[in-house]
Amino acid sequence: MPLKIHFLNVGHGDCTFLEIPGTTNNQSDHLMMVDINNSKSLSDETELAADLGMTVAQFKYVRAASINKSWEDYYKSLLVDPYDYYKDNLMSKYGSIFRYIQTHPDMDHMSGLHRFFWEEKVPLLNFWDIAHTKEMSEEDFDNSRYSYIDWLVYKALRAGLDPDSSSTDKTDHRTIYRHRHATGEFWTNDSIEILSPTPELLKTCNENGTSWNSSSYVFRVNYGGRSVVLAGDAEGPAWDSMLEDAKGQLPCDILKAAHHGRESGHHADAVNEMDPDFVICSVGDKKNIPDASPLYHKQGATVFSTRAKGTVTVTIWLDGEVWIDACGERIGKLPVLKSGLASTGLQ
Repeated sequence: MPLKIHFLNVGHGDCTFLEIPGTTNNQSDHLMMVDINNSKSLSDETELAADLGMTVAQFKYVRAASINKSWEDYYKSLLVDPYDYYKDNLMSKYGSIFRYIQTHPDMDHMSGLHRFFWEEKVPLLNFWDIAHTKEMSEEDFDNSRYSYIDWLVYKALRAGLDPDSSSTDKTDHRTIYRHRHATGEFWTNDSIEILSPTPELLKTCNENGTSWNSSSYVFRVNYGGRSVVLAGDAEGPAWDSMLEDAKGQLPCDILKAAHHGRESGHHADAVNEMDPDFVICSVGDKKNIPDASPLYHKQGATVFSTRAKGTVTVTIWLDGEVWIDACGERIGKLPVLKSGLASTGLQ
């Protein structure tokens, strides 16, 4: 079975599913989920045209000729709801989330927790979080597009509680806090490396209490001799720290761009070190200004945006061949690696 990664088009936010093959120690195939967002805000046709490399006139012509939809309907047709996507594509095979990872405590990465885990009661085995001290009150959600109930569910999940918990003394899933260089029974077997945060980065974010992006989890997932870096919302201090302690762990074939493809998540030296062939931006309602896509292009990567392509899936085979698909179309590919089976460690 290949490793398959689903980068969902959830508007301005993140939600990624990873179908992880079982290993030789009798661990079965299992499902990992990184962040969640239910936003369904719209881009305008100027931004969509730019993402597709067209003028507005070209975009309108192609849209009318090929799909006969308004740009609003076209964009809405690409958006997905995380639970609906799970139900339609993943639930029958897995039936639960083996590992949910909350990269950091910003609402565009946790909007939808209530629907997914409380209303639909999707079973959860392990909840990963960072050791932050952020607090929010109901008043913080006045005039916000986000819901206070998602924050409350997040706090409950963080405490190890599920919707049917009868006592705060009982935990229903494991809550796990980890940082760089941590190893463990499950994520080591899954060939997941934690690149960030460090205790020092967490301490700084907790003391500042304003921006939590540099406390975000950053992971490197390895399979078939290929590597994918999931960068959360990592910004300058986190990238500086990773470079200082890289030890050859940053190179990758595919990068999920930090901070939705914004320039604030782009770090030229780190991108040079990673040297990705493809960069995937989970981006939503408005084109990020300044947008880092030209910078990734300049450094040799092909960039795909979920706003333009919809949900993007990456399939990595054990021999190192990589398929990248969106809307039923193969949009990218990497060839078989001669050393794929030997280098993965998952033979």
